[in-house]
Amino acid sequence: MSIKNLELSPVHIEKLVHGGQGLGRLPDGKVVLVEGALPGEEVRIRVLKERGGHVEAAVAAVLEASVERIAAPCPFYADCGGCNLQHAAYGAQLRMKTAIVAESLQRAGVETAGAADAVLTPAKPSPQQFGYRHRLRLHLGSDGVLGFHRRRSNSLVPVDRCLLATEGINAALGWIVQDRQSVIQLAPYVQALEFNQCPASDRIALVLHGKNLRDGRVLKLLGRMCAALSSMVDWISTAQGQVLSPLGMAEQEFFFYQQFHHSGLSYELRWPAHSFFQVNCRQNEDLVALAMGAAGVPETALDLFCGSGNFSVPLALLGAEVLGIEYSEAGIRWARHNGKEAGLGNISFARADASSELARLSRDGARFDTILLDPPRQGLGKAAALLPQLQPRRIVSISCDPATHARDLRLIQAGGYRLIRVVPVDMFPQTHHIETMAVLEKTSAGSG
Repeated sequence: MSIKNLELSPVHIEKLVHGGQGLGRLPDGKVVLVEGALPGEEVRIRVLKERGGHVEAAVAAVLEASVERIAAPCPFYADCGGCNLQHAAYGAQLRMKTAIVAESLQRAGVETAGAADAVLTPAKPSPQQFGYRHRLRLHLGSDGVLGFHRRRSNSLVPVDRCLLATEGINAALGWIVQDRQSVIQLAPYVQALEFNQCPASDRIALVLHGKNLRDGRVLKLLGRMCAALSSMVDWISTAQGQVLSPLGMAEQEFFFYQQFHHSGLSYELRWPAHSFFQVNCRQNEDLVALAMGAAGVPETALDLFCGSGNFSVPLALLGAEVLGIEYSEAGIRWARHNGKEAGLGNISFARADASSELARLSRDGARFDTILLDPPRQGLGKAAALLPQLQPRRIVSISCDPATHARDLRLIQAGGYRLIRVVPVDMFPQTHHIETMAVLEKTSAGSG
């Protein structure tokens, strides 16, 4: 069938798939994935790419709109590739994300204890639908354009405000965009600007990704920018953590922190202001509380990919003897700091690759009551099969990718564990991204 005929044929959208596209079928039965479409809609499409097994397309016209379709509030939404669900009412976003998690479990062959809908709970909404991002990274083009990648393109959409970011970040971003001459001067050295805002103090760090950032001309320019931005930006640093402005500031002073109050606990965590942290800080606190409730009351706990102690510290405060594993040297350094500041003698940390450390612990016959893991997007992979060898009573698995998460859960189940609860947590409203917490328990027939 010609592209022209494909584009003339109305397409019924059956469901949303991971990635935010609507799935429909062409008259010949071939699957078409349609950007900007919602389940139940009839649309006319514009073909973007033909692949062997499916067609990729965008909405050319909505012939029959979903009752859950809304006007996207962002003026950049039509072009910007940062968000892809602003055209859906928030309740619909939550239901679609829950359905995607359910399908990922089913496709991977994950067994559910009883009915699947009894195991899978509705997605937990974010406390904020907009203004929740405490970290925002924008690309800087060689021509001085600062913005996000255009949909399906390497070109940039210039932006001076992002509805997902905090007001403090938007104030700093707006000022920098107006200082056009400084941005053009930065362009030969900087490929991306990242704005990070401390959730407790609201202080802002501007993190630069680029080369030769300690060049004298760059430092002079940054000094002028930091002075002009002094009411909005507190530090300017490289992505490696070198403080560029204000000059003379020690790296150990360059940190963010957040106060946590949940599960009967009150404590504080600190981390390097230039490093990874959960961008939706309020939802992260709710996720930690969920995880603590799911962990039970363990005497011993293993926290894989522990970062700066997001889960390790509250586990130890609840009385568990905790071992945290993290590959990042900065993460381990701040995890130890956070454990010490909390007065914890029942927590230790090791810098190691999670898969290698699991293999070592298994060889050594280590045992833990609870294992908690929060790996990066690619998941744990084949090493997930090692978790049952440590014979935990309970495993709490957190992931930001439903497909790799379901794969890992299936491997864990094969070791004698049953899935008792899955909770999608909406960490990233207005986008297709989904955070999920799964809880598994050892069966009576499990190993050990």
